[in-house]
Amino acid sequence: METEIPNKLEDTEFFKEHANLVDFFNNSCNKHSEKIAFESYGVEMSFDELSLQVNSFASWLSQNFKPGDRIAVMMPNMLAYPVIVYGALMAGVIVININPLYTPRELEHVLRDSEAKLLLVWEGVAHVVEKSNLASVDKVVVTTIGDLLGFKGKIINFVARKVKKLVPKFNINGTLAFTEVLNEGAKIDFSGVEISINDTAFLQYTGGTTGVSKGAILTHRNILANIIQAFFTLDPKMYENSDNEQRVAICPLPLYHIFALTVHNFMLFHIGGKSVLVTNPRDLKTFISILKKHKFHMISGVNTLYEALLNSDGFKNLDFSNLIMSLSGGMAALDTTAKRWYEVTNSIVWQAYGLTETSPLVSVNDYRQTEFTGSVGLPAAFTEIQIRDEENNVLTETNAVGELCVRGPQVMRGYWNSELSGLDENNWFMTGDIARVDETGNIFIVDRKKDMIIVSGFNVFPNEVEAVVNEHPAVLECGCVGIEGKDSQELVKVFIVLHEGQELSEEEIISFCREKLTAYKVPKHIEFIKEIPKTNVGKVLRRELKTNS
Repeated sequence: METEIPNKLEDTEFFKEHANLVDFFNNSCNKHSEKIAFESYGVEMSFDELSLQVNSFASWLSQNFKPGDRIAVMMPNMLAYPVIVYGALMAGVIVININPLYTPRELEHVLRDSEAKLLLVWEGVAHVVEKSNLASVDKVVVTTIGDLLGFKGKIINFVARKVKKLVPKFNINGTLAFTEVLNEGAKIDFSGVEISINDTAFLQYTGGTTGVSKGAILTHRNILANIIQAFFTLDPKMYENSDNEQRVAICPLPLYHIFALTVHNFMLFHIGGKSVLVTNPRDLKTFISILKKHKFHMISGVNTLYEALLNSDGFKNLDFSNLIMSLSGGMAALDTTAKRWYEVTNSIVWQAYGLTETSPLVSVNDYRQTEFTGSVGLPAAFTEIQIRDEENNVLTETNAVGELCVRGPQVMRGYWNSELSGLDENNWFMTGDIARVDETGNIFIVDRKKDMIIVSGFNVFPNEVEAVVNEHPAVLECGCVGIEGKDSQELVKVFIVLHEGQELSEEEIISFCREKLTAYKVPKHIEFIKEIPKTNVGKVLRRELKTNS
């Protein structure tokens, strides 16, 4: 394993060894053949076993679809997922990840825009597919949580269907079972297809939290670049382990999201780590029982997930003696949460920043840091950044606030089916995030450009207001938006969820904010609600809060 970073991506041994993601998969499986790649519901799948299943699925795909076709995958974390993704890449087809919580309207948009020919869907959301216009889809393959789990899978499926009632009835003509597809593929000899490093690997649709979801075109080169960029940021103890103990990483974030996809399906795969898949992290009792069974070395999450764990019975009693890295991404980690996490786990929250359009890693904290600073760290290897003002001028002054722009090998080729590439003439991607860079080169995200609130000509960043409100001991979580007041002026409004058994008045929280915020930043309206709407990876859906104001 290399640890020194060459000047050029192409000079790394990693890039010399891999012409595409198929090479990456085969090389990793050969190197780590007897190790465990993934675990789900206590059932382990080795790299060797995964390779056999991937070849079967790739064989079936090659008989039914041609390279360049698009296939959509709509499922939570389960053993079928890495089989499907790597099998698709091997067959040269393009993967489209779809959130299984999508409504028929949202699903139809992605299927129509991508012209997907195949949809692989977990049976628990197949009723949504039934209600949807499948547009260009030729085949639908239905998966179950118990697929690839042997006899235990039959029990798990029974519990999911009959006990927990997680599988509503559906009726879709001509569906195939995933196990049937694998059995059919196992009978076919697969000779492989020619794949260029610049071929499209994924159409990764943006979260749509600020508008219509768009498909970011991510190539084999983009993903390979981000794998080695992520590797260079790792604490060496994750791969230079003198005890020869396989590193175990807990994966509660959905693999269909670009953050978990890169971290667990690719980067952990590269170092021969085992990813323990958590299908439903919102079931905290089951989640903590999974954590209890493993002396894990790494966990990935978002602030809301870490906060939920800290507030759950039994979490503080777990064994954290092996924990090397607590990785946070997808949204800002709050100082209050990071402090509590360290007190309980003795692990610093290791914050990364990225976007769907950047595969996703842009920057990450130095693993040698000794405390949480709120920074999203330094730019990843081979990555350039700029801070620009509204006139697109580059700001060079330390701590100057402007839009963060990124250029590097992980940046997408463009948006699918769009005249707008998302890049300027010099291949800079404008992130839409407002940031500053301090004297050490560390990046601090101030807020989303589109979420910024203008109060009497002054900029108010919701993240700052939320961070203050979250400091109140009665507040469990909150979301801040701008609403229209008199004369079309924007006003700051905060939605608050209280800890169970707590009471708090609107006047009390406004008074609390006055002590910590400049007058124009203090919320003018407070609304107490039972739940903050979020994406499936924990980002606050401010647009939805704003709609309900």
